[in-house]
Amino acid sequence: MNDILDAMSARIKAPWFGYAVLAFIAINWRGMFLLATTEGAPLVRLAAFDAATSPWTLFVWPLAAGVVATAATPWTRFLFAWLAKKPFEHIDDLQIESEHRRTVRKTELEQSRSALLATQEAEIIERAMRDVEVQKISDAEVKERAEAQLEALRQKRDFESRRDEGELWSDRLSSTELDLLKQATKDGSGSIMRVEYIGGRRLQAGGVAFGMKGTREFLRYESALESLLKWGLVKQLGELTYELTHEGWIVAESL
Repeated sequence: MNDILDAMSARIKAPWFGYAVLAFIAINWRGMFLLATTEGAPLVRLAAFDAATSPWTLFVWPLAAGVVATAATPWTRFLFAWLAKKPFEHIDDLQIESEHRRTVRKTELEQSRSALLATQEAEIIERAMRDVEVQKISDAEVKERAEAQLEALRQKRDFESRRDEGELWSDRLSSTELDLLKQATKDGSGSIMRVEYIGGRRLQAGGVAFGMKGTREFLRYESALESLLKWGLVKQLGELTYELTHEGWIVAESL
């Protein structure tokens, strides 16, 4: 019994059977409508159904339609796949070209970065060699003057190089560095002082004290001052006194 039910289920699930059922409904919808809506005895309804149908419409045409539809389905799928083949190939080509351009661009950037690093490494070595040459000077005064001039030239060169990069100083510097730089110009002196006293330490710029809220805040502003020194925007005059350089004034006025 189970085998019979399984066989019937397999037949019902067959594609041609579904197409045959759809064809049966499409061909005999009028007879089915009359059978359901005609008033009167069952014989009257059956007579109306028989008048609207025939053995051809009940059996032959639905089964034939199911066979034709089943046979045509693979060809229909093949036709749509063939029509969609070219567009999908073009889409794949575009994606491949886009990936290729992205790969080429990444390669160019890596090469440019490698060249930049090589230039920077060569410059570091060259600077070190110059420092060695300066250290060979026996006259202390001449040696000190040469070191100062060399450092000034390097700061100027670094400043111009960073300016040529086109990055805004407001984006390059931290908010703490910007505070120190702008505040130092408030009184027109451009000076920054490091003040140490028994109760603590602070930085003084433009009449405003920084780092008064504790050691951590002072260290934050001290780190900002050291960064400004490295950027060449501030120079050290004495042990506790600093001053904006010409480049520092230019940057401060542009903020």
